[in-house]
Amino acid sequence: MNGFEILGQIGKGIVKSVEVVGKGIGLTGKAINDGSVAVRTAMPVTEITSVFNTTDETIKFINQEAPRDTKEILPQSAVSLKTEQTSGAWIPWFHPPRFSPFNRKRMEIVVDDVAVIYIWQRDDHIYWCNRLDSQGNPAKAYEVPGISHVGGKRMLVVRNDPENGYSAFLSESVEEK
Repeated sequence: MNGFEILGQIGKGIVKSVEVVGKGIGLTGKAINDGSVAVRTAMPVTEITSVFNTTDETIKFINQEAPRDTKEILPQSAVSLKTEQTSGAWIPWFHPPRFSPFNRKRMEIVVDDVAVIYIWQRDDHIYWCNRLDSQGNPAKAYEVPGISHVGGKRMLVVRNDPENGYSAFLSESVEEK
């Protein structure tokens, strides 16, 4: 065997090694993607199809995960969140450490540029709070009254009690009736 033949054999060995490594990387990437798809499809989606503002203030609905869902709602009125691309706004999942940070995994109800209600999904229920801790996470979480179990279409009703402040309630979507 001369030097060129030896170099040719070494080259073939390197090519085979690169092919094996490439296949391994490709399979690893596919497994990660398949796992991600399985997690997303295993979680039920809860969709806000409309927001009903029963207060005497103009409120702003903001979905931090999908800013296209932002809407302003006049006092004593309702607005549909349906667009050409979606039939509503999906409530973001926040379940640390998998789904964080909270500042992008929540919906907000804002009055006069101040967030008065934060809403998110975790495990089997939809939660809300009105205060954040020093790290920007919910200070205390409450199940949203009404239909708080995850999955399906809902209407978000926003109320303001002079003694207890702002609150949210989830009911069946009007669009299903």
